[in-house]
Amino acid sequence: MIQLSAVALLFLFWGAVYAADILILSSSYSRRYERFLHHSGLSVSPGQVRWYTAGLNRTFVRLASWQSHWQRTWFSAGVWFAYAAMVGSIVLLVGTLVQSVRNLTRAPEERTQQILVPVMPGVNLPWNHMVYFAATLLLAGVLHELGHAIAAIREQVRVNGFGIFCFIIYPGAFVDLSTEHLDSVSAKQKLRIFCAGVWHNFVLVLMALVLLMCMPYLLLPLYSTGQAAVVTGLVEGTAVSGPRGLLLGDHVTRMDDCPIKSKEDWEQCILGVLHSPHRGFCQSADHIEHFNTAVKVDKTVHGVVECCNTNTSLSELCFTYQRSNLSAQNHACLPARTTASGPVCRTNSDCLTSGHHKLSQPHSVFCLFPALDNNTRLVRVTQGRDPPMLFLGNPWELFYHAKVSSYMPRFDFLLLELPEVLETFCKYLISLSGALAVLNVVPCHALDGQWILSALVDLQLGKLLPNRRDRDTVATLVSLFGTVLLGANIALALWSLIFR
Repeated sequence: MIQLSAVALLFLFWGAVYAADILILSSSYSRRYERFLHHSGLSVSPGQVRWYTAGLNRTFVRLASWQSHWQRTWFSAGVWFAYAAMVGSIVLLVGTLVQSVRNLTRAPEERTQQILVPVMPGVNLPWNHMVYFAATLLLAGVLHELGHAIAAIREQVRVNGFGIFCFIIYPGAFVDLSTEHLDSVSAKQKLRIFCAGVWHNFVLVLMALVLLMCMPYLLLPLYSTGQAAVVTGLVEGTAVSGPRGLLLGDHVTRMDDCPIKSKEDWEQCILGVLHSPHRGFCQSADHIEHFNTAVKVDKTVHGVVECCNTNTSLSELCFTYQRSNLSAQNHACLPARTTASGPVCRTNSDCLTSGHHKLSQPHSVFCLFPALDNNTRLVRVTQGRDPPMLFLGNPWELFYHAKVSSYMPRFDFLLLELPEVLETFCKYLISLSGALAVLNVVPCHALDGQWILSALVDLQLGKLLPNRRDRDTVATLVSLFGTVLLGANIALALWSLIFR
């Protein structure tokens, strides 16, 4: 459910901003305040703050005059991309709508994951990712409108100004074009102007994708990879953190017998621990005889074998083992840390293979399994310090309570989180800028797709329908279909996200 407290705070904040604006305008400082708003280009309305300026127009003109020949090819390519994207977006929305309708009649476990999902802070977007979200929307919006502005100047359409706004928590940008000039240019020129925004969004996606793929090579002088997973974040007060747990900057190289050289290895090793049976640890018969303090064997209400006196020692754990494949299970209460220091095993024979104890007597070493329930594991994590971390609990806690990175800083002054911040920002650029490119090209009212469709109809149906009113009717009907299609997708997605 939506976090009502955060929503209430947003309403209070914007209510206070709008109330302050009204109070100042009605006070003795109103003229000074109005002059400030006029000179700064700021304006305030319910839930929104806008900034508008004409000071960037000369910059747009200089950009439009740079490499003029290549820019014509550039914006023409944007038209072809918009053609393909418009068809693809309609097919995608139709498929998503059919999928959403089918999900309404299915049981929760049978529903398929939706392709397009609205992003709602506090619901499916963590609040601590709001900086990524806002920065991505702002950058994608600015480049989108920059494309419109440069293309317009190239086609002899005046740019009146450029602006940035923030609506509730969603930032964006806009460009003010001369309507009179825009109406006087040809359909081909209009297409180059209208398609430039989504084209720039698509190019931004490609740039972010290349940057993400080349990140290990670009950061090579500062960060090394392929050696370990570096701990970059911990949830305090959990079994993962603390003096005997992980510390920030630890280099995790192994989880039991699973080697770790990257963040992906860390996640795969956790999944391996989760989905595999309990793993044991090789120890000698002398170890068992020396440390065993087992009391009467009992079973808890959950069916877990207990052979230790938990009132006297919290460092001991009940282990089970078999002296041979056909013998009954034996139990021993042993120190967890020293017992788990042995090689990982699954059978007694594993303890006799190369790289383990290498004992010549088969019956002098055993594979000891911790007596735990199905959701609990005893995991040894090698983190570059002695002794290795010994984790007892649900392995999902390692996944959720510890954050790791594949990048190991070469210098102490480097931030552990920097590569992850760059990677996360690139991923947001790919997803959000890509979504803006796909959705903005839909022939829907108030989106770029509406104007692209209108110019396209004029260009392609000009001879077939010489009457302008007939062409407008065709464009209106197709835009109505696109508006209903997009609206239905958004409504069903919000319903599924909030109420189901």
